[in-house]
Amino acid sequence: MKALGSPFLFFLMLTLVACTGDFNTQNQSGGTPASDTTQTDSSGAGTENPATPAPSKPNCDLAGKVLEGNTFWANKENVLVVISADKETEDPDLGESHRILSVYDGNDCKEIFREILPVNFSADFPYYLSQITYNNVSKLIAIRGFDKFLVFDLATKKVIGPLIPKFLNERFVDDASSGTITRMEVWESYLIGNAASLGPFVYDLSNPAAPKAVLPAAEFELQKGIRYNSLFLLKSLDQDDGMQALIPSYDADSQVFKINPLFEKPLRIETNIPKTFRNNRYLVLKELLGGTESRPIGIDMQKMKKVDLPADIAAKKDTEIIEWMKKN
Repeated sequence: MKALGSPFLFFLMLTLVACTGDFNTQNQSGGTPASDTTQTDSSGAGTENPATPAPSKPNCDLAGKVLEGNTFWANKENVLVVISADKETEDPDLGESHRILSVYDGNDCKEIFREILPVNFSADFPYYLSQITYNNVSKLIAIRGFDKFLVFDLATKKVIGPLIPKFLNERFVDDASSGTITRMEVWESYLIGNAASLGPFVYDLSNPAAPKAVLPAAEFELQKGIRYNSLFLLKSLDQDDGMQALIPSYDADSQVFKINPLFEKPLRIETNIPKTFRNNRYLVLKELLGGTESRPIGIDMQKMKKVDLPADIAAKKDTEIIEWMKKN
């Protein structure tokens, strides 16, 4: 097992990157609607004036070479976003370098924005548009690199980043694929992603010009240094002081990513979790009911679910509640 930053096996990583992408999510809303966890509806549904049809995707003659999936049609803005490669980015030794970000006007197919992105780990490692992260409100598109990502603000035509996944505990790589970003999507005002072997990560995009990494409130170590279940407490747009608890998971075999919200609706939660409890399988959160009153919420970090507490158990101390969960 090697610490992050050790040399990677280029060929294996190139194969992995070419095969990984953004896959269909089995997202459970938990009573809190996601901002845009699916690709923008090209039918124009949800626009301010449903009677006005959205512009159709233009059949533009794009410059350079474009990989499958590296075009995104933002119908509401009537622009086509593309990542491509041409002679300007070609590497003399490694060949094509897919890192030209362009925006085309949907009316006449003229290029209205162009920026060459920094090299993605190696010149022959392409960038990919993560279509599922587009948000109609914030107008953000995430750009997935090998172990880093960028955020393109379509409203301001600015590229933010590169940004790297951040974790609560130190991570180690166990093979050449470790650290590869396999998934990114938006939940409300947050970007939630997954890095191979290292686990989920979250960024707050409420201020697109300055994305902030959000560390989990707790992590349960499944395998030393490389496998964790991470619990994130994220403020909800539905309520000013409401929070949702998420334990995201990614199945590498089925390539399914789940957000896994634990509450049916956002709750007022005490976020100050003692450090001694952060790596426990069983965790007790406190729902704030008003004044000095609170209600305990049991969490099984290994099974990634909430534990129903009988009334007599809920009235006990946290340590006693944890002991009860261990036995039951």
